Amino acid sequence: MAYLRSLGARSVPVVSRGKDFIYAQDLNHVARFVELDEDVQPTLPPDMLVDRLQKFLDIAISCVNQIPADKLGDQFPGRPRSLLSLANHIFEIAGGFVKVTRGADFTGDVAAATPNSDRSVVELSSYQQQLMNDIDTWWKDCDDKTCERVVTTYYGNQTLHALLERCAWHSAQHVRQVIMMLNNLGITPIISLTPDDLDDLPLPEKVWD
Repeated sequence: MAYLRSLGARSVPVVSRGKDFIYAQDLNHVARFVELDEDVQPTLPPDMLVDRLQKFLDIAISCVNQIPADKLGDQFPGRPRSLLSLANHIFEIAGGFVKVTRGADFTGDVAAATPNSDRSVVELSSYQQQLMNDIDTWWKDCDDKTCERVVTTYYGNQTLHALLERCAWHSAQHVRQVIMMLNNLGITPIISLTPDDLDDLPLPEKVWD
């Protein structure tokens, strides 16, 4: 049975069986938990995931810049998070990945992807450019383009490749939500996601899980 469990400021998917449960952040862990002989690996190679992540950041900042100033504090339906806070979260996901490439563990504040305080739209625009440059520099200088290095995460050891995929689809899912809110405001995104952008990423079917 899958459901959401509160973990501090976050809710994470959980799979339970009887009284036992695991956090469903790693499909391989889920497969072993339900006794399936499966080895789930990212479909897209690292170079394509890098391109996708950067495209999601481009779409995100474009959409955020279209949000009227008086709507930035609007809350998402049934969720205690404003548009500006979600925008900050999107960029902190990529920021967390950059920190991992520099040796940090994907745990605690890095995994939560929540800034100490929300940046303004102007500050987010600057931060987005910094992140794009950081990702470019990391990828250019990366000796292992397979990203098979094992990193520590709050849901177990993972390859950097798997974490890159997670950060890419996680960002994309939240960009979908910002686009939905823009549409609800009667605003057409200048640039938006296409089916090809989301192809081969393990995204939820719905914009809201």
